[in-house]
Amino acid sequence: MNWQQLIQEIQQSGISQEEIGESIGRSQAWVSAAAKGKYQDLRWADGEAIRKLHSKVLKAKKAA
Repeated sequence: MNWQQLIQEIQQSGISQEEIGESIGRSQAWVSAAAKGKYQDLRWADGEAIRKLHSKVLKAKKAA
């Protein structure tokens, strides 16, 4: 799974790009660019933050 897919799945759960950005310490514009594939190789901290948020969203979705 790549960053674009992770961000897309987070958004499909109803979380906006702005909310994703706030959660991971990045701007909405950065999240938008990452979602469009502008960044192929993210900093470890950014990728880890997206991965953790994705995991949190999936757990909440399964619990619902």
